[in-house]
Amino acid sequence: MHYICRMIRTLTTKILAYSLLCMLCFVGPSAMAQDSLAQIDGEDIDVVYGLESFNFFDNREVHSPYQMSQTLFGSRLDAEVGLQFDANKIMVGVMGVKDFGQSGIAHADLTFYYHYEEGHFSGAFGAFPRKRLKRDLPDIFVYDSIRYYSPTLHGALIQYTSRYGYAEFYCNWINKQGVGEREIFELVTDGRFGHKGYYAGWNVQLMHFSVPRPSNGLCVYDKLMINPHLGFEKSQLGWADALSFEAGLMLSLNRDRTDMVWKSPMGFLGEIMLRKGRFELCDRLYAGNPQYSDYETYGAQLHRGDPYYRSSVYNRTDVRFYLLNRLNVKCYVGASFHFTEGSLDNSQQVVLRIYPKFQ
Repeated sequence: MHYICRMIRTLTTKILAYSLLCMLCFVGPSAMAQDSLAQIDGEDIDVVYGLESFNFFDNREVHSPYQMSQTLFGSRLDAEVGLQFDANKIMVGVMGVKDFGQSGIAHADLTFYYHYEEGHFSGAFGAFPRKRLKRDLPDIFVYDSIRYYSPTLHGALIQYTSRYGYAEFYCNWINKQGVGEREIFELVTDGRFGHKGYYAGWNVQLMHFSVPRPSNGLCVYDKLMINPHLGFEKSQLGWADALSFEAGLMLSLNRDRTDMVWKSPMGFLGEIMLRKGRFELCDRLYAGNPQYSDYETYGAQLHRGDPYYRSSVYNRTDVRFYLLNRLNVKCYVGASFHFTEGSLDNSQQVVLRIYPKFQ
């Protein structure tokens, strides 16, 4: 107990003493650094800090009934500071999104979490940035605007990594139950394992969509999405700088406990990506039963993926040109073409991301 109290006092003192120093360092030329502070029983304590600037322009021209025309134009700033000792980190930070043309901050959030990494295993507990994930879910699970405005996960993360691939599991608590507020959280597991570029993988999301307090006659909604897939990924393959393709089954199990009837839309989900020099081409295809059962009733609060997947056939083609593609700076301009039954929509993007080597 004496050791724990002494460690807590030491950590608290160091955080208070170096918070101002770290914030000043953010404007310096280095966006991620470590400075030895002290020792705990012979272990060095280092201060770690990072800064990321994410700027986006996304103009959407829509005729399809599944989407709406809009322009997302803004900037997001993420900053965090913490202490590292051995395989452990304790981090605190802040995130803010500014929508251009609108006064004030569109969305703000705090990050504070514990992170562990040693050998094959790593994990986090608390409010941690989405970039801690090995790979974010496809857009049928998580819409790109959620990544723009909500880059923080609230809960716990466990990861396993080996030379053949990775597996991860996390709980993300989205909304707390309250007056007029549903309790919402997701349990997600994803991963892939393979050899010589070929792999087998999975994406699974269980959404818990509970009732508000009081329930006012509303019922719980059960939702499970499963995406087993096979794929191939290789860099420097022939004349291409990178080539990948992935294909698999997309199955959803949906039940509104109001009528206790299971709905199980199923289809094919595939993706092909090709990169050569500064150009990148990506094509995604879904064909099958329309996803997101009862979308008209519960909307995007329950179904957090791209609404285009409410179509029985949806194809998205992305063309990107990278103006900058360096280690810590990426900037591209792109155009997307969205094919659904009887309509062709398009959108244009400009994205600039400046970020450190995340540790």
